[in-house]
Amino acid sequence: MADAERLAFEQMLVHNLKAPLTGIMASLEMLHDGDLGALNATQRAAVGAMQAQGVELVQMIDELLELGRTESSTFAVQPVALDPRAFLAEVCSAWAARLPRLTSDVASDVPELVADAGTLRRVFDNLLMNAMIHAGTDATVSLCAERAGDVVKILVADDGPGIPDEHIHRIFDPFVTLSQSGARRTHGLGRAYCRAALAAMDGTITVVPPSSGHGATFAIGLPAAVVLTRQALEQDQ
Repeated sequence: MADAERLAFEQMLVHNLKAPLTGIMASLEMLHDGDLGALNATQRAAVGAMQAQGVELVQMIDELLELGRTESSTFAVQPVALDPRAFLAEVCSAWAARLPRLTSDVASDVPELVADAGTLRRVFDNLLMNAMIHAGTDATVSLCAERAGDVVKILVADDGPGIPDEHIHRIFDPFVTLSQSGARRTHGLGRAYCRAALAAMDGTITVVPPSSGHGATFAIGLPAAVVLTRQALEQDQ
């Protein structure tokens, strides 16, 4: 099956799955709100659990579609020069209510980076959601940008429980989950999306081994805009 046909099939499948699921979710909301009659505490709790599972299904369907798009040759990105200071400040502002101890720091010599702004934002949203789930809303999370030659490197670090050694080598594979007992369950698709999306922008993502034995740190590498400027000058000569 060609990429375009596969993507069209996936979109059709997602639509056909989400349409009835949306109806189910609406009915559950009516039940929970008492629109179809009063519920006792046990019934309300059961309906609430079904609603949570429905939300999880919707999220998994959306994540599967996003991951499928990145693996298609038709996945389009529009890289532009981005100011890392402004970009990370925007990310911190958007996540301030959910991660109040989120900070950003950009070294003075960091140049603009080259990336698709929307795609890169989804990468950071996935990583911060990952931190919130595994480290908690009270976690200290830092976004630190530095220059490494022709690459802008951004570290996303938290002070949570970290990543078990046995999972590090496959942490970016789909369906690899690290959820602790009692924690919100994930599908392991967000990190897979991050790797595929960054690869489409000539970027990378790796896990940095913790020096203290605690916390998780992801290192994102993206081309510095100065590389494009130099290449353009070389082509003109």
